[in-house]
Amino acid sequence: MTLTDFLATLDPRQALAIAIGLSIALHAFMSNFAWVNRTPHSIGRWGRLLVWMHNARPARVINELVRWLYYLGLPYATLMLGYNTMRSLGVWGMDWTTTAIPFATIGIGALLVVVWVWRPYARSEHPHAIDESGWNWARHIIEVIYQEAHWAFYRSGPILWLGDFYLGSFIGFVLSLIEGWTNPFVRANAHDVTRADAPLWSASLAVVSTIIFVFTQNTWYALVVHLIIDLGLRGTIGFPRAHTPSDSAPLE
Repeated sequence: MTLTDFLATLDPRQALAIAIGLSIALHAFMSNFAWVNRTPHSIGRWGRLLVWMHNARPARVINELVRWLYYLGLPYATLMLGYNTMRSLGVWGMDWTTTAIPFATIGIGALLVVVWVWRPYARSEHPHAIDESGWNWARHIIEVIYQEAHWAFYRSGPILWLGDFYLGSFIGFVLSLIEGWTNPFVRANAHDVTRADAPLWSASLAVVSTIIFVFTQNTWYALVVHLIIDLGLRGTIGFPRAHTPSDSAPLE
């Protein structure tokens, strides 16, 4: 039996659960692998391979391709195999007319709350949730798209399993939190009071995305607000961009 034949025999809900579970497991494995090898030494073949993976341009290109497949290719594959729906992902079949006013109201409210909550902290502390990536604006847009697609994917499973956009969206948010906690970099930041704001900032954006989706069932609306916060409000909040000598977009 080929892999295609095996996938065709699966119940769509079971297959989607397996896909989401594998996504979380893959994230946990890769993040822990990166943590263990975060300071590679050029000792032996393994050390030289790690140094190459960290520095060589072909390795960085491969890394970016893998990330593209992970964040966008996997949800697309579940669509093409019939395990998922564009409606549960919130990317097609939305009612734009009746949700426009709720979106505007919730969106403006979310922006005000984010500024109200984070601005006093940014003024009184030395925040580490600043943008230290050195990414340009185009790269920021790509990363936001990756993040929103990932959250939409994790929402889509519970939504289809439960037939409930409200409960399913929040269960998807919990799945995102579980995945984040499997990352040792996130746990290390969370346990360090001077760096805890970085994962809290990401969690805040996930909450905003979830609430907007619950009321609009539209991932595009969540993406718009996320882009406004990430590209437009960081300076207002007090998370200035930490420029690097080169404004190119380094790959993770």
